[in-house]
Amino acid sequence: MPGEVSLNCQVGRERMSITGGSQVAYVLVEARPSAAVTQTRMPLNFALVLDHSGSMKGAKLQSVKEAVKLVINHMAPNDIVSVIIFDDNVRVIVPAQPASDKMGLGGAVDSIREGGGTAMSLGMSVGLTELRKHASPTMVNRMILLTDGVTYGDADRCRRIADDAGASGIGIYPLGIGADWDEDLLDNIGQRSSGMPAEFIKRPEDALGLFQRQLQSAEAVTVRNAQLTIRLPAGVTPKKSVKVLPIITEQSQNTLSDRQVMVSLGDLERDTPQAALLELLVEAKPAGTFRIAQAELSYDVPGRGEEKVRSDAVVTFTNETVPPEEANPVVLNFVEKANAHRLVTKVLDEYKKTGKVTTRLNPNVTRILDPETQRLLDQVSAGGTISAEDVKSIGNKTRKLTQRFDD
Repeated sequence: MPGEVSLNCQVGRERMSITGGSQVAYVLVEARPSAAVTQTRMPLNFALVLDHSGSMKGAKLQSVKEAVKLVINHMAPNDIVSVIIFDDNVRVIVPAQPASDKMGLGGAVDSIREGGGTAMSLGMSVGLTELRKHASPTMVNRMILLTDGVTYGDADRCRRIADDAGASGIGIYPLGIGADWDEDLLDNIGQRSSGMPAEFIKRPEDALGLFQRQLQSAEAVTVRNAQLTIRLPAGVTPKKSVKVLPIITEQSQNTLSDRQVMVSLGDLERDTPQAALLELLVEAKPAGTFRIAQAELSYDVPGRGEEKVRSDAVVTFTNETVPPEEANPVVLNFVEKANAHRLVTKVLDEYKKTGKVTTRLNPNVTRILDPETQRLLDQVSAGGTISAEDVKSIGNKTRKLTQRFDD
């Protein structure tokens, strides 16, 4: 029976004054795994796809190897693991197999040496092949993709592989180490596969913690292939959709249509709610209570198949003047942080393309950023420069603004 996940809709304003024209309404849709399934641990099917090109030489490659061995050592004997390395060629270091021979697997990882260029699609393609050998609806199927550089001429193929992975229920979780990788491409790969945008490994010694969190994240999965569909009645039009939990991820326009919005949530983890924020344009309404959206979440329960749960977003339109303090502070906080992320992303995109910034951030945005991010953005706004590492750090921190609110 359903009950593994609760679905809840909150509106920015439960009451809205009649204006005689269209109005913007915000709807926050939150999916939260229930306590009933929090003790279940699904077996893992991991492919660790690692860049070992020449630029990985030294501390970067050594730290990554130690992190991979830590992941393998903490996997259960019935978990499946494969290790694939790529430069401008690809090689399977560990074919997909149970993670039972810790010593043998660790020895294979220790044998990795750096060399060559970067052709990421080769590693992704072979990693997907290894995952498919054991992929199952009852397992958590994930590709952990690590690189430190820009792939050579195969970015479109990387995106197509990400699409294929997502269609097979396999999420890709990219990790970028150092300052020279393409964050736009890695973010896109994660999103297209229903995985996650790229995590930034700023220093080689940080790799251990990031890989460990990837393992903990997979072990916490309770239901899989969660898909959120928000259906809209006549007179309600979607303007924007953005995931705001667990991190802020702008949704592409092709997820919006006249009468519905689609948001892929992928795997849901215990103690980690996922949420989407919708900006809707509601045509003029008479006095009365109206459903402005209906959310439906479909998800797969291991051993039982698909389940669904629904929730409505309802607004009452009134001839009274509705005071501002009636606004839902939870929803408005997410609106504020999603807008901040959107504007900071615009600034970073402009800086990456032109080396200059004409977009100005107002105090409502800068006040919710950490002091170091404020300082760096002020620096580029004043005509200064920042490093590629700073650009990645700002983007990585800004997409996590809502984590502080949820904690």
